Amino acid sequence: MMSLRRLAAGALAVALLAIPLVSITFLTGCRRGSEVELETNLAPNTRLTSAPGPFSQANYRVHLFWEGSDQDGYIVAYYFAWDDTMPGPGAVNSAWFLTTRTDSLFKAVIDTVGETRRHTFYVRSVDNEGMLDPSPARIRFDAWTQTPVVDSLYRLGGPEDPDPGNPNYNPGYKDTVLMGSPCEFVWIGWDPDGLGAPVQFSYRLDSQPFPAFADVNYAMLTGISSRTHFFYVKARDETGAESFPVNYKFVMNYDPDSRIIDPPEPSGTLTWPDRTEITFTWEAHDKEEDAGVPGAHGVIEIWIELDTGFQRRFEFAPEETVYEGEWYFTSSTYPASEHYIGSTNVHVGAGGGNKPHKFRIFAKDDNDRFETPSRVPEDREIYEFWYNVPPTTTLLYPLEGDTVCQDFTAVWSGSDVDGEVVSYQYVLDPAVNSFKEQEETEKSYEDVTPDTQHVFWVAARDNADCWQKGYTKVAFWVKECE
Repeated sequence: MMSLRRLAAGALAVALLAIPLVSITFLTGCRRGSEVELETNLAPNTRLTSAPGPFSQANYRVHLFWEGSDQDGYIVAYYFAWDDTMPGPGAVNSAWFLTTRTDSLFKAVIDTVGETRRHTFYVRSVDNEGMLDPSPARIRFDAWTQTPVVDSLYRLGGPEDPDPGNPNYNPGYKDTVLMGSPCEFVWIGWDPDGLGAPVQFSYRLDSQPFPAFADVNYAMLTGISSRTHFFYVKARDETGAESFPVNYKFVMNYDPDSRIIDPPEPSGTLTWPDRTEITFTWEAHDKEEDAGVPGAHGVIEIWIELDTGFQRRFEFAPEETVYEGEWYFTSSTYPASEHYIGSTNVHVGAGGGNKPHKFRIFAKDDNDRFETPSRVPEDREIYEFWYNVPPTTTLLYPLEGDTVCQDFTAVWSGSDVDGEVVSYQYVLDPAVNSFKEQEETEKSYEDVTPDTQHVFWVAARDNADCWQKGYTKVAFWVKECE
């Protein structure tokens, strides 16, 4: 960059050749007077012809225009500077830049994304005598930028791969990668206010540190562990503004898969009698082993669970590819190899009967990844069943629609196909009376209100503490008898 002093000296030399010096000689007697040199060059003037309004907000890419004028010569160059680089009159600061242009596109600095930074721009002209404009033109404005954008982040071969010929294309599907395979990611980015300016990127896997920004839009990752991962990418524009990282979620290592084979009946359709042995049979496999992934040993454990109070695991040899096994539950004994199944009972006032038990099976592969339970009943990873058939009650007297005397005895009988009835809960007209419980199968009443319809309710409880499902009811009439 040519210094102002050299430019001024050159311009002055030209002026000396073109314009004669003006001097005035004063004579006093025979004595010659001294010569006095007068400055006859007028300073140039500078103005901004196009710029943001004072203290306004402007894009960080700002196009500024200026011009200079000189009353007794012409403009040969301009000096411009930014912010606090304004020098004193006649001086040249190293932060001032020389140009012969009358406009330029500048990129202002932004400190923080989403905020603005105030800048001051100065410009001063230089005339053909090398004289500087003593009062540079200036403008103050707030520069801002929009955050760059990372768009279309996807994994090559994954469910969001935009290739329409990819058979796995399904944006709503969880992206799972075969264990041991590399992961290749592609993305694009752009700067909304950069007018085509380049955007740089930085990426990381999970919580690793972000490396330096670079001109990349592709990454290949290898040696990824078996679990759920997040791949992050962020962008930076030419002002240094960084975007918030976007992420891509994927799972490394397919879950092992298991399936209940026996019983063959659909889940939720069976009720086993009390003290009955129940047997479950299953199979399991692992996709990594099926695909021949080097070092994959497939399923190594099977876990079973009954409700939430019992678990047991079984180990399998690595060379096996399909795993079958069986396990039974019984309510008759408590040895270590068996598990007691009790009735999950509902009180008769809440409807009676049983709540279902849930038998669940899930596998673990050699990368310690457990199978994720499926919500689809057809996958048969969870089997629902009832244990203990609830008892029932039959009313023998009175019968529906009968008319009886004020003094009568209600008679009933109970039965339980997998145990025995131990008590009954009953009430006459539950709207006005309370329930009672007894072991006997009859109840006598006296002086019951005549000429009125009455209702008798009764329900049985078996030796497993299971109430029958709902009540047995009968409506009848009472009359006066001698």
